[in-house]
Amino acid sequence: MKISAVNQNYASFKAAQLNILATSDNHGNVHSLPRLVSTIETHKPEIFEKANEPSTLNVFAIAGDWFINPSKKGFITHPKKTNGDIQLNFLQKTIERVRLAAGNSSNFETIFTMGNHDLDGGDSFMYKVMSKAPMKTLVTNVNMLKSPRVKQATEKTPEKLAKSFEFEIPDDKNPKLKHKVLFVGATIPTMGFYNPGLLKNMEFLDNGNQKDANLTEQDIQGTVLAIKKEVDDFKQKNPKGAVILLSHMGNRLSKIVRASVPQINVILNGHDHKALTSLVGKTHIDSLGKDNELVRSFNLRFDDNGDLEQTDLHMFDTDLTLTDTLSNHPINLELQKSFKEDMTPLVSVTSELDGNHELDYADEIRYSNSYLANYLTSAVKRSVRKMVPDVYSVAIQSSIIRGGIKDGANNLDLMKVFDGVSEDLSDLQIGEVAGYELSGLITENILANLKAPTRNTIIHWSDIQVDRSLIEDIKAGRSDKKYEDAIKVKNEKTRMFEPINLQKQYKIVLPEKFLVKDDITWPKKIRGNFTSLGKTYDNLFREYLETIKDEDGKFDIRITAKTAEKRIINKEQ
Repeated sequence: MKISAVNQNYASFKAAQLNILATSDNHGNVHSLPRLVSTIETHKPEIFEKANEPSTLNVFAIAGDWFINPSKKGFITHPKKTNGDIQLNFLQKTIERVRLAAGNSSNFETIFTMGNHDLDGGDSFMYKVMSKAPMKTLVTNVNMLKSPRVKQATEKTPEKLAKSFEFEIPDDKNPKLKHKVLFVGATIPTMGFYNPGLLKNMEFLDNGNQKDANLTEQDIQGTVLAIKKEVDDFKQKNPKGAVILLSHMGNRLSKIVRASVPQINVILNGHDHKALTSLVGKTHIDSLGKDNELVRSFNLRFDDNGDLEQTDLHMFDTDLTLTDTLSNHPINLELQKSFKEDMTPLVSVTSELDGNHELDYADEIRYSNSYLANYLTSAVKRSVRKMVPDVYSVAIQSSIIRGGIKDGANNLDLMKVFDGVSEDLSDLQIGEVAGYELSGLITENILANLKAPTRNTIIHWSDIQVDRSLIEDIKAGRSDKKYEDAIKVKNEKTRMFEPINLQKQYKIVLPEKFLVKDDITWPKKIRGNFTSLGKTYDNLFREYLETIKDEDGKFDIRITAKTAEKRIINKEQ
């Protein structure tokens, strides 16, 4: 896919060129890197056009969340290594392969901005990444007054860590003319919400305890002004220079930044997992998808007067890369060599239902019924009941689930299932709540999800059915029923869903990360009722899998009528 835009009245020759290859929200999916890198190598003539000419600059841009949950362990082949160790290793290998695709030229740079999941391991992990990875890290909206360690690092190694990076590209004919390019970055600032308590020596401007879907223009003014200062200073000296923003803030907030800083030429947007592209004024805003599913590239050309004359956009779907080309790919061979046991099939999935059913992971899990979420909540509950026999329901936030379970799945696949929460915040809590408290908690969650279905996480429950559409109708005044009428609980004797008893006590399991939230009402009210289980979802799911091994030693996962229950009801389903 190729899109060309900007000014079509350009000369027939370029004076300088900037090639950018961009990706974001890879989420530590090392097993899909062979497909990603192979896609880049296949299309390198388009991506890195005129790569080895002195008047060309080639950039590999990563707009956040290359990493996820870096503290987590669980590899069979390397039991002492963490997600972060592996993901950093393959980041370095990917950068090297991209450098080779760009002709191994000296005019190659890798530029990175932090995402919220990159900080799942706290700021100490990111310092390790910044020092070891062969790349430049943008810290444009880090609050330096409250981040002395970052400030010290920018002064000690400004070539690796800075508020902005400026490059000059020689003109192809005029040795006195240098074409300037500025890169700035924006990280979603509210780490008080995403990773509460984990950043000890780093703080972002506008830090707070809010979901990004609730942030307003006023909430990110510190970030906007920090970017504007860097761009204004650059433009004052280089009025014809190009400006690129790596934004891990989502499309909506990126547009707010653009409105205050219209001099930005391209915004490489991460965080919202979209594949959108738009031209707002003279600014291209391009979202970069997720999980190595696509890459975008940009060819920016300057004319002999130093003006940016043309920008060509390309999008490459990695699923179109032929599987046959991957078996002998160096990244795949490295995976096979390093993770032989982890890549051995462990799972057998069969369905007792008519038709073809799988435990797929898809965006719909964030707002609708899901076989995968149903299976996981029930499986974890079975393990909890060995510790606490009278537990009634297990809750799992959709954002915590990051991978499906297919027939033939291996350990790398299983490690992705519960990868959406930092190990430091993954402890599960158990406690009792009255029916009216449970009803309030569920209702508050659904109302928030209705505001931003793909951004505000929905909670999936074992043995509880929630009519999402009815709650929406009540909120909109289309129904005179009460919110508790939209919630049904399973009778443990009849196994049928019935109205919730507002006075009954229900013993439930919730994640620590949910209970520490101060931006929503019910966690603050009930958190005193809960104590630690000393387990995580991953621990308990693995314990359950051990109970369903077949004769061949595989985990015999079966999709049953219980898996297919309608636990979240939407009108369209």
